[in-house]
Amino acid sequence: MEIITREEAKAQGKKRFYTGKVCYQGHDCERHCGNGVCVECRRITCAKHADKKKLEENKHPLNFRVLSFIKAYKNCKEKPSWEQALIAVEKRLEADKLGRSTYDPEYPCIHGHMADRRVKESMCVKCQNESGLARIRKKRQNLEYKREDNERALRYYHRNKALIAKKRKEKWYSGQIKDRQYKYVRKNKSKYDALSVHYQLKKKQHCLSSVCKKSFVPLYEKRDALTKKTGVAHEVDHFYPLQGKIVCGLHVPWNLHIIPASENRVKHNAMPEDFYGDQFHDKLSKCGISLQEA
Repeated sequence: MEIITREEAKAQGKKRFYTGKVCYQGHDCERHCGNGVCVECRRITCAKHADKKKLEENKHPLNFRVLSFIKAYKNCKEKPSWEQALIAVEKRLEADKLGRSTYDPEYPCIHGHMADRRVKESMCVKCQNESGLARIRKKRQNLEYKREDNERALRYYHRNKALIAKKRKEKWYSGQIKDRQYKYVRKNKSKYDALSVHYQLKKKQHCLSSVCKKSFVPLYEKRDALTKKTGVAHEVDHFYPLQGKIVCGLHVPWNLHIIPASENRVKHNAMPEDFYGDQFHDKLSKCGISLQEA
């Protein structure tokens, strides 16, 4: 090869020149006039970039999500493998596609809980429950924190009132909330019966404001337990009726007693002295009702 300087090669319109000296990599070959890089060094560099580009093209489409899943375990002793993380990511995407709220990653969380996770934020359900309980305990112990937390929740509600109403409506019509609420009501039937009756009679001014509405719940729980035990329907009755001809009773715990439904239908609005007759005092002692309280 003819030795020619870079300036002479440029003046002659050539793209390469040759100095007769080896480059810093030890290649004895021509160099490019544009940047002065040896031809062999340029070829090796281009080959490296081509290989890197080829690897990126063949990279898994969920690689970024998989690496993010693994990165969450950076402070843990045991970390998930790439295959385990891929399974968790695929299950999360599948659950999101089906409209589910949770998914099973088949791998414990960073705290070691083998439980389902939320699709939205990928948080372990057990961790979320423990976090919520810790927050409740803190609110009970610190009244200032409770006040600030309530104010923060109220501000969030007023800022996003329309969005919250929209989401509730969508969840109700989709059945996500409806089924859960019906299940809760069936499970706590005694509580809902007691509160419902108290609400209706409070509107008619048959209640005392000093009596807590939750004090009626044990009576209705006892009614359901007695019905289940005997197989005979029982009801909570007002010993002195609310609309009696001589005197009207009140909807208070000491004026309530549990009797069979058939007996309640016959009793109707009759005064206990007339209905029970000679058994009146025995009924009082059996029901635990005091004449002074009644």
